[in-house]
Amino acid sequence: MKLIMESGATKTDCCLLDSGGKVRSRFRIPGINVATMDFEAVSRVARDAVSCLRSAFSGELPEGAIKEIFFYGAGVLEGQADGQKHFQTGENPDSVSGNDRISGACVPETLDSVLAEAFPGSGRKYHSDLLAAARGLCGDRTGIVAILGTGSNSCLYDGKGIVRNIRPGGFILGDEGSAAALGRLFLADYIKELLPEEVSEDFRREYGLDYAASVKFVYGSDAPARNLASLAPYVMRWAGNEWINDMIVRNFRDFFERCLMRYGAVDAGIYVTGSFGNVCRDVLESLGHEYGLEFQAFVPAPMSGLEKYHASSKNNPSD
Repeated sequence: MKLIMESGATKTDCCLLDSGGKVRSRFRIPGINVATMDFEAVSRVARDAVSCLRSAFSGELPEGAIKEIFFYGAGVLEGQADGQKHFQTGENPDSVSGNDRISGACVPETLDSVLAEAFPGSGRKYHSDLLAAARGLCGDRTGIVAILGTGSNSCLYDGKGIVRNIRPGGFILGDEGSAAALGRLFLADYIKELLPEEVSEDFRREYGLDYAASVKFVYGSDAPARNLASLAPYVMRWAGNEWINDMIVRNFRDFFERCLMRYGAVDAGIYVTGSFGNVCRDVLESLGHEYGLEFQAFVPAPMSGLEKYHASSKNNPSD
């Protein structure tokens, strides 16, 4: 049987497929941050997975039942040569150009050790959340894939693998089009008193942030990107205001011009995953017409597509 794990910092969606490709169990466990979590924290999450799988087998997980594990997660690096064993932490996949497909992955040894112990005898493959989005949304079709959530990322996918990735850079150096980037634009205008007065007064009343508190909200936080992204729903409520609407459009225009348009494959079609991108579908499609880009699909999460991808006999079980 195959266990598919699609993990973010807050949650991990899991699916167990039997030998015929049918879904045996679906469950959700806490997230695994491969860049920051220590051995004990990852072990706890792995034990949660084992517990959920035991339920699927009426209380006992047969030894060796899990033959293959496909782990997709933020922080896993694509781009290492196949056959090499690399254990590193990192945030984003490498960027390549031309037809040099990105393959293989880097993953912390902590995660591999934990999964090897939890599922002895299993084969384990690690891939980035970006490849999860590409496989889940495109399957074996060519497409430009965009993740638009707290952060952002994108790639050109040829139906087999990622052939180019414009590095996202995180919420300080990039993440254009993301919820965190929109929150950054809004808060920057707020502290410089550039917002329309009615918006500024309403925000101050609802959030109670003066200048010092605003700075601490970002620079004094352990999760500044998440804090900034939490402002996005508030900003979207003011989309009818001309200043705020221009801000929303500017955020996505940056994503189009600095990322999507640079893939040079406008006929490929664009596939979007992530809650923020799905909420802003109308804005994205409108801009797409302006830039001559066509959106093929908006999907909140890639797991249902990953189930179909790994259930298909066309896909090599070692991928």
